[in-house]
Amino acid sequence: MAGEVVNYWAGFTDAYLLEDGTMIGAKGPAHFVQADWDGNVLWEYEETRENYHPHHDFLRIYNAELQNRTLLFIANVDLTHEDVIALGADPDAVERYEGTQMDAIVEVDRNGDVVWEYHFTDHLVQDLLSNALNYVGSGQTISDHPGRLDINWGTVSRDYLHLNGIDYNPASGHLAISSNRTHEIYIVDHDGTFIAGNPAESMRLAASEAGDLLYRFGNPANYGQGESPHYAKKDWSLEEFSGHKQVGGNHDIQWIKDGLPGAGNLLLFNNGLSVPRGPGDSDPQSELLELNPYLDANGVVRDGYVNPPDAGYTPIMPGTDSSGVPATRQFSEQIVWMYHTTDGFNSHHGSAVQRLPNGNTMAQLARVGRLLEIAPDGEVVWECANPLTNAGILKTIVTSEHENIFGGWSPLRYLEGFPGLVGKDLSPKGLVTDFHSATNPRSGAELERATEEKGY
Repeated sequence: MAGEVVNYWAGFTDAYLLEDGTMIGAKGPAHFVQADWDGNVLWEYEETRENYHPHHDFLRIYNAELQNRTLLFIANVDLTHEDVIALGADPDAVERYEGTQMDAIVEVDRNGDVVWEYHFTDHLVQDLLSNALNYVGSGQTISDHPGRLDINWGTVSRDYLHLNGIDYNPASGHLAISSNRTHEIYIVDHDGTFIAGNPAESMRLAASEAGDLLYRFGNPANYGQGESPHYAKKDWSLEEFSGHKQVGGNHDIQWIKDGLPGAGNLLLFNNGLSVPRGPGDSDPQSELLELNPYLDANGVVRDGYVNPPDAGYTPIMPGTDSSGVPATRQFSEQIVWMYHTTDGFNSHHGSAVQRLPNGNTMAQLARVGRLLEIAPDGEVVWECANPLTNAGILKTIVTSEHENIFGGWSPLRYLEGFPGLVGKDLSPKGLVTDFHSATNPRSGAELERATEEKGY
């Protein structure tokens, strides 16, 4: 908390400290490694399929069916022009769909075998071509299929979803997934589509209706059950209106873990792209959102997920009395807490959120390199600005440009007593600014033993 380095693992681009004191992380986009406290490699997996491209997030889970740990990761999968057309894409939208990618979730076991995959190409719908795959059906519309993605939604993009976050709920066996491009989060069934010892059947189940979206939040216009935002532009007599869009460019979806305040709810970093604000708040702001996906229109917690449009909306921002403010924005009734401010809390990409045991929430603004601890009433009780940059220049003020080398994606706080830290040498080894700077460019090698001493 004072900026002292206590340990260093060389080469990791993203990483999580585990309760057994080991580190699970990525060394480049397709190479996943588990290392012990001293950096010794305990397990590794590399995605070698040429048409799979891991990116953004990964997660180690305990797979109860296998009674062992597995690794889940996001990967874009290449599609040809013919593939995309066959899935029901509008053939007149672009000349060629060559280079298109659509995300999948891949699960590998401790032996490095792929044991489950979830492909979004298996859960699509379209209303343009009655003779093509994924057609809505006679007399139906996109709104009749909230469990599937409209392949012709929005502006054509080669990166169809741009998934950037994944989390697993061991109680339900469900996965929560964040899509930056569609401005939505999705929940799908993992455990209910997994058969131990039978990867082929697991993947068939994941591709079936059993793998359709169980819940989605953020942009109901995507599936015909909400109004899209519109903007005043030059006509001052018109108010900007967010429609029913709740998030824009979202990151870091997660379930609040058992034992923490709000356990079972969802936490999300809303980057705030293209979501209109109220009068006097024209600058884009990022937000933290806590969601209860089981709340219905009467505020009753149901046994299953409730479609957000069915739960309803309010023009009053959660935690405030803004009834006198023009209704430029509709807030989902499933938002049970949010942090919103007009003081420049903004990062248009990356970023993260974490619920702490004391009920506070830690937020990370990737773009500007800020870490904040925020109390439930919105008071900022701790803040840290990351001064490190790729150029090795130490920043002394916070600006909108900040290309971090440490803490630039989704840093986590590990409290005193965390099992993975018990018995470890946590003696200070120098300030992080001394550890890596232009005047003292320490690579971290001085904290490592020589390779030949590690036995590999």
